[in-house]
Amino acid sequence: MSAFLLLYLLGAGNLYELALEDAVNMALERNLQVLATEESHNSAYGSLLQARSGFFPQVSLSSSYTYLSTIQKMETYHLVRLEPDPQNPGSFIPVFEKSEMPFGYKNNYAFGLTVQQLLFSWGRLINNYKLAKHNLRSTDYDIEAKKEVIKEGVKEAYYNCLLARRYLDVLRETRKDLEEHYNSVKKRYEEGLASDFELLRAEVQLRNVEPQIKAAETGLKTAYDALKLQLNLPFDAQIRLKDTLEYRSFNADLDSLISLALSERLDLKSTDEKLEVLKKTVAIARAGNKPSIFAQWAYQYQRPFGFEDKWKGMWTFTVGLQFPFFDGFKTYGQVKSMEAQLRQVKYMRELQNKAIALEIRSLYRDLEAKEEALKSQRDNVKLARRAFEMAEEQYRNGYVSSLDVIDAEVAYSQARLSYISALHDYNVALARLERALKAGSESPSGASTGMEMEGPSASAQGGSAAGAAPSHGQHPGGAGF
Repeated sequence: MSAFLLLYLLGAGNLYELALEDAVNMALERNLQVLATEESHNSAYGSLLQARSGFFPQVSLSSSYTYLSTIQKMETYHLVRLEPDPQNPGSFIPVFEKSEMPFGYKNNYAFGLTVQQLLFSWGRLINNYKLAKHNLRSTDYDIEAKKEVIKEGVKEAYYNCLLARRYLDVLRETRKDLEEHYNSVKKRYEEGLASDFELLRAEVQLRNVEPQIKAAETGLKTAYDALKLQLNLPFDAQIRLKDTLEYRSFNADLDSLISLALSERLDLKSTDEKLEVLKKTVAIARAGNKPSIFAQWAYQYQRPFGFEDKWKGMWTFTVGLQFPFFDGFKTYGQVKSMEAQLRQVKYMRELQNKAIALEIRSLYRDLEAKEEALKSQRDNVKLARRAFEMAEEQYRNGYVSSLDVIDAEVAYSQARLSYISALHDYNVALARLERALKAGSESPSGASTGMEMEGPSASAQGGSAAGAAPSHGQHPGGAGF
């Protein structure tokens, strides 16, 4: 959905007319989980900038002022002149003068500039940068995988709303048919053609449908609230769904789906990047006890300078070597630990391939079963409708009782509700399979060097809203007609 269309919807009296695609696009822009997950990109990008900073010189400025309350001094005497000794002609008497030499000044100022550059680090710097790049790519794959999970959740919430609305429509239509049947029985009762039991049974059946309608209305509101939560909309917003529950064919063989998933799954790509992160971590650990060389240039401008109370500056240039020759086998232990973690993730990566293949197989078979159930229920609706129409016709001609009509009506309503439920289940199963081709059923753990495996999905995120999506063959409210 474009930003212009979104603003139009937000300003249109708090009413949102949404097709399924519109709801998915809105969720990708507004869903709080998506917004929170996208921040991990900024975090990983910040880490990349931090790693890249090592290639550039580090420049720092410093300044200070120091006041000394007490100055250490040294007393000295120096010869001023020689005076003739009156008692010893030809001799001289030295005359000395006392003086003090301070070791410093009360006011001290200093300004400094330091430039330091790492020249050689045995691959630590470049590997740390590559690690950050793989970590960023892994994070981006995790974000896209999370979006696929959100898409599935929005689709299920949307289908739940359609299901709840169709349930309510069928129940209201059933109430209308039962009212017409009750009025027909009542008229026949008044004419002496129907018994008290038939009239009572018709009235009871009519009353039974009311609490089911109330439950369906509550389920519909709950389903809409669940969709609003996914779209990050206020609960008082009004939503009008433009799409309907329809059958969407899905033609693909199982082997091609498994191959597609193994080549395109975002969580697999994220895991591959995490493997690269671990490889770089091992390389960094191996360089832990290797030498590094750096250069530094520093300039100091200060007052006093030496023993003179005046401003003066000087600079120094240093080339240094740091070599942690022996660290108590710390580096050796780190390398062993990281290599073990790398092998562990490689094993888990292989297991992840098999788990994904199993997940696709399970979801594909579930979709096939849902499709067969849908076809069966569709045929059942036709048969139930034909039986109901025949029962009504025979009742008008006096061949069957009102109880037979009620039974046919109940069977027809149950068939319709079962078909709607089967249609909903098929669309949900298709959404889960489409998600599984791109991502796992749970959000990734984030851009870390570890990996959390995901097995076959027993149930996808975002189940049916309470009261909105009963299990197959049940009706809202629980009771039958």
